[in-house]
Amino acid sequence: MGDNGNTGLSAPELASNEVLRAVAAGAATLAQGAHGDGVRALQEALGAAIDGSIKADGSFGQKTHAAIAALQAAEGLPQTGVVDAATIAALDRRLAARRRLPLDEAALARAAGLGPEEVAALGRTSSAVQASAAASRHDQGYFTDANRLPQVVPGAEPDPDTPPPAVDSVGDWPKATASGALAADRSARLDEVRRAVRGDVRALAALDRLLAAGRLHAGALLPNLATMAGVQRDGRLVLEGGIDPHLVLVQAIRHVDNPLRVKQGARHGTCGAGTMEYVLLRADPAEFVRIVDGITRETGEVTLRSGRVLRMPRNAIPRDASGRIDLDRLFQSALMNHATLMSWIFDYDNPEDNDSFWAALGGDSRVPLGNFTSLFQDIMGGSYTSVSALLRSGASVAGDVAGALGRGEKVPILMKWEGGYHWVAGEKIERGADGTPASVILRNPAGSDSCQGNPPRAPLPEGCGRFRMKYADLAAHIHGATIRG
Repeated sequence: MGDNGNTGLSAPELASNEVLRAVAAGAATLAQGAHGDGVRALQEALGAAIDGSIKADGSFGQKTHAAIAALQAAEGLPQTGVVDAATIAALDRRLAARRRLPLDEAALARAAGLGPEEVAALGRTSSAVQASAAASRHDQGYFTDANRLPQVVPGAEPDPDTPPPAVDSVGDWPKATASGALAADRSARLDEVRRAVRGDVRALAALDRLLAAGRLHAGALLPNLATMAGVQRDGRLVLEGGIDPHLVLVQAIRHVDNPLRVKQGARHGTCGAGTMEYVLLRADPAEFVRIVDGITRETGEVTLRSGRVLRMPRNAIPRDASGRIDLDRLFQSALMNHATLMSWIFDYDNPEDNDSFWAALGGDSRVPLGNFTSLFQDIMGGSYTSVSALLRSGASVAGDVAGALGRGEKVPILMKWEGGYHWVAGEKIERGADGTPASVILRNPAGSDSCQGNPPRAPLPEGCGRFRMKYADLAAHIHGATIRG
């Protein structure tokens, strides 16, 4: 499954119109002489964001043409007066900016330990937030109730490319169907992303690899990245987590380029969430970007394909000692908030998740098979079902997994693991000379695996949690899986 057709529009006055959604997806354009509801919705948006004198009459005339050309000039786009994907994305960002609540810079500076000039520079520098001599929310002299202060927020986790993106023993990315130069509107959108990355060498290299592989030539991946690049992140990322919001975009780009970076976190029952994150990145990176964009905006939520709303719990923002980079913690906590055992009663509490029975009972750890499948279906779209060795033989469940892997799908698998249960991602089936399944390649969401103990398995050269298991051992240790259909 490749990049999906989701447009990534955030403004309801644009996203609710079928014609404008088609424009945002690159399937249509609007120009002078056009008529209809799409033009009317466009004019209403232009009136709200740029020129209140535009009459929403559904007729694309000279005044609408001039307003579009002015918008394109302001955004550095070709001044054609024609509404294409890049233009509608720019209008979407203008509408989003008008709806944002202004942040008090002095309060933001005190909370983040920065001077006002440093806060203003957050939009122009690629370095992470650094504490200054200004009063910080961790300074005991700053608070009257200093004895109740939490520990100082940890710094950012090391974030190397491990393994390098070129190292991939599975090597089953869909072959590029596009080549040559990007279309003009897509080239403009790529430039928007490059400007937002602000000189981060590793993210720029990731973009270059995505471009060379043809993954930005079509589909929603590039539009969704450009939309994310143009929208302000939640101010609480700085206030409560010390997170430079630009790093969320950088990490998302690098994850799309190299999903093996995903880690579930130490001492957290987030193997299901980590597996879901990894499979989504492998199967539909455009949707991954759209979801990350939504949960890290000021609203902290995004509507999934099923219509359900995914929200990021506020207590996921402060950094912890789980060993995850910021993006993994935020994304996995949002998934856990909707899929843990008691999610219908309790909100997920990341600090309380210690992968214990009592944490699971309180809704703060572990994702049961049925809950996983429900949320996975909400995210991926289509129909998915749980298959369990409680109702059928392990050989039968393994057969379903082998069939799905043979179709090129990535399969979330719940394994019997060292006396408990653990989610892993099934990536590839390997067959013997007689055509029967011989072994399977899987990935441990922990991001590493010593391959000791049960189930028996052997590491692959690149590491990062990938291992090979005999098919017979898969059948003997499988507990369940989430299968399309």
